[in-house]
Amino acid sequence: MELNINETVIYLLAGMKVKIKAPVIKLLGQGWFPTDEAYSVDGINTRTPTKGFIVEDEEVGTIDRVVDGEVAIIYHHKKAMENRIWFKAATGELALCTISSVPIHDHSSVVQGGPAYGTYFSDDQALD
Repeated sequence: MELNINETVIYLLAGMKVKIKAPVIKLLGQGWFPTDEAYSVDGINTRTPTKGFIVEDEEVGTIDRVVDGEVAIIYHHKKAMENRIWFKAATGELALCTISSVPIHDHSSVVQGGPAYGTYFSDDQALD
């Protein structure tokens, strides 16, 4: 999966990965130039970015550098928890990609999304 971010949400299961690219202005053929300076989005944890990207919680997911010339990273989602990936341009603009985790489920109950096939009611039940 490949994704351009500006402000978006994507859904991943633990173990999945996604390539995330910096926003691109298609009409002008220009992209955002990443910052090399360490920054913080929460005012506490200042980190050195990878091509302008930082991940909010490195225990939930990690980022790897894309080797080619793209301003992009590969995000590896490790835990069924929410995470955020920030991109900061050299101009100071920020882009956000929220990772919303989808827990593994089998639709065996109403809580898990209902049945994939059939109903929870007996087929011989009379309906008025």
